Amino acid sequence: MKRVAVLAFAGLVAGLAFLAGCDDVDLLTPNSLAGVSFTFDGDTTGGYAAAGLPTTLEGQPEFGSWAISTEPDSLGGLIVSAFRATEQPKGDLFVLQLAPLRTGSFTPCEPNAACHGRVIFGYDGGGYEDYFEIVSGSATIDEIGEDRISGTFRFVARDEGGTGNRTLTVDDGTFAVPFVATVPQDELLCLISGGC
Repeated sequence: MKRVAVLAFAGLVAGLAFLAGCDDVDLLTPNSLAGVSFTFDGDTTGGYAAAGLPTTLEGQPEFGSWAISTEPDSLGGLIVSAFRATEQPKGDLFVLQLAPLRTGSFTPCEPNAACHGRVIFGYDGGGYEDYFEIVSGSATIDEIGEDRISGTFRFVARDEGGTGNRTLTVDDGTFAVPFVATVPQDELLCLISGGC
């Protein structure tokens, strides 16, 4: 099984520890949570939707679907991320990194730019079945609230970390997710793999 580096997820991981203690989040309140969604076509077609907060049982992260944003990422900006649980311990991970944290448009989205990201299918906390890196596109942050961030994105991604011939094309991406500050590390892998 292929391996993927998780350093880019450090800020996201930090936010999970914070969210693990947030039992009072009302998921039915307007503007509290809508999630991440998009459809994709190209060499692979389908839809992606994930929402919810990471959950814990007796202090341990539980396997499940969620969508959040945290900051700062490795570039001092924002990470919008979602995990769509499929079969334990696997799921599909979406990560969009934007720097600096501000409202407005981010373009171009491509590897090593201020806007970059990936879609990883069949991710289990260390390996994956398919990995697409964003190679062109744009993103917009429409709103940064005290505890919520929202916006849109569109992109073309290529397999093999952006160097392959297979593509995903997304024209209708949206996010409206809880916005949290950072805390410690390693809980993302525990959450994705179904426990520590």
